[in-house]
Amino acid sequence: MSDLQQSLRPASSRRVTRVLAHGEEHPLAQASRLASRFQLARPVEAHDFAEKGNINQHTYLVFAGPGEPAAYLLQRINERVFTRPRSVMRAMIASIEAQRAALAEGRLPAGDEWETITLLGTRDGRPYLDVESHRGPSCWRLMAKIPESRTFKSLGEIAEPAERLRVASEAGRGLAIYGDLTCRMRTDNLENPLPGYRDTRLYYSQLRSVLAGCRTAADAGDLIPADPVLRQSAEEHFLVHLDEPEYRRRVDDAGFRPWIDLVSSEEAFALTLLEGMESGRIRRLAIHGDTKLDNFLFSTRTGRVKALIDLDTIMPHTWLADWGDMVRSLVNVAGEKERDLSRVDVDMDVYRAVARGFLSAAREVTPEEVGLMADAPQIIALELGLRFLADYLRGDSYFKLGPADPPDLNRVRAMAQLALFRKLREKAGDARAFIDRLRAAKEGA
Repeated sequence: MSDLQQSLRPASSRRVTRVLAHGEEHPLAQASRLASRFQLARPVEAHDFAEKGNINQHTYLVFAGPGEPAAYLLQRINERVFTRPRSVMRAMIASIEAQRAALAEGRLPAGDEWETITLLGTRDGRPYLDVESHRGPSCWRLMAKIPESRTFKSLGEIAEPAERLRVASEAGRGLAIYGDLTCRMRTDNLENPLPGYRDTRLYYSQLRSVLAGCRTAADAGDLIPADPVLRQSAEEHFLVHLDEPEYRRRVDDAGFRPWIDLVSSEEAFALTLLEGMESGRIRRLAIHGDTKLDNFLFSTRTGRVKALIDLDTIMPHTWLADWGDMVRSLVNVAGEKERDLSRVDVDMDVYRAVARGFLSAAREVTPEEVGLMADAPQIIALELGLRFLADYLRGDSYFKLGPADPPDLNRVRAMAQLALFRKLREKAGDARAFIDRLRAAKEGA
């Protein structure tokens, strides 16, 4: 077994007991059995995967084959979050195929490296596995684990300042590469995997309904969208779920009211990207939808970005939303749960590094879109602050609280995100000037 495979294999590889005390199959035994239904060499052995994300919790590291086994990731799509898992898989496959086609055409610049996710088919030739059980249907996929790669949870885990900026720049470059490779994907057959996600106008309608105290669909009336899929997904988030005294306490909170007023006053600015797409001024493309740092893979040999993974939120939108979300998260020095708002600030060195990396690699962008790059992080921070704020006021129906979470967590998140929005606005002039210099230098090169 190679050093890499040995490092991947969990320290304990004792045979798993197949049946739990209450008669159900052990999760690792089930994972091994399901993995065996894919086109894998035998033997097949599943282990817990420590790096699983927050959503698809049923993720397992699988080793298959004799001698030095190959490593794979087996994953169940969380149907409670992604209610249309087959739609998720269709978009994922389309993204993979678009990247591969672009690579085959030679659209990756010389010297860059990029890898795509490889999905393994089932033994009966399907790209994923549908499973029926007493708990209902589930959708499983098997992916080859991309070798010689690593992730970072956040820039904060990187001790050396110069290395932090290098990784930030590489993340920006990775987003540009991904966007260039997928910009020709069709969007007319793409469904939003999370109906209503990134619909800023919908979020403002929810806030209006909540501020009006609507407790039933009849109360909310035309504020709730007529589209049946969107209505089913979003209706509960238009309604107040708190008892009246607690609702009044939250809405009338003198310390929170200024943030409600801020969100309300910035609606026109928040709709900038949405209205830009509607007018045709900026393009509606198939975007990634979740550009947090730990979705980028970096080469363990060169340190350079080599993949963008977690393709569950491929959706029609503008790449500026991906850009804005990535910048918003990377430059925030205080984090999303900071109670001391005086600590909220923007790391402009990181901002410049991400912009430099992105614009050094981006080829499929328009001048109009680049002109909105300084606005986009503000817009996404404002939108997320709006979402946290409305959720706190209605009773935490979307960003649900865990047993250990404080009851005001979404209040804290809203204020931290809106404080970040204000800081991003303060620094927008510097950001815009820097982006303009990068663009001019690139055009003059």
